[in-house]
Amino acid sequence: MTDVRLPIGDSIFCVRAVILCLRDGYLLVNTEKDVDFLYLPGGAITVDEATPGGAAREWTEETGLPAGPLRLVGVVENFFTLSGRRWHELGFYYQMDAPAELPRTPFTVKDNPNVTCIWLPLSEVRERHVVPLPVRDLLDVPADTVRHIVNRE
Repeated sequence: MTDVRLPIGDSIFCVRAVILCLRDGYLLVNTEKDVDFLYLPGGAITVDEATPGGAAREWTEETGLPAGPLRLVGVVENFFTLSGRRWHELGFYYQMDAPAELPRTPFTVKDNPNVTCIWLPLSEVRERHVVPLPVRDLLDVPADTVRHIVNRE
């Protein structure tokens, strides 16, 4: 299937489904060599794919495990520059408790040997460069609430 990642002039528009995976006061984040920021597991949805299914698919591709119950906590309209191109990203953020089988130590994602998952203490999320920056505002969303955030970086 084709990702919903569309070049428009010199810019890119994409729709992304993301998982905020939590365990005992920690958030699972991705890191890469030569990248100065942390980001969350997830990726672009495909054409004809709903965002909950896209989040679950991306989770399985990255961890090899099925996703657990997902709760939509936020929609982020994210405007940023990456590799010299302007992006308009529409992100759907789902919260999920970590499955018991998920390693407690750093591990390499299944579909990209350059990406390592690490557990970041929640107390450090505001201090570290976790993108998009509004992630920190999605960690304590009350039940039955979805936050809409417009973020310009």
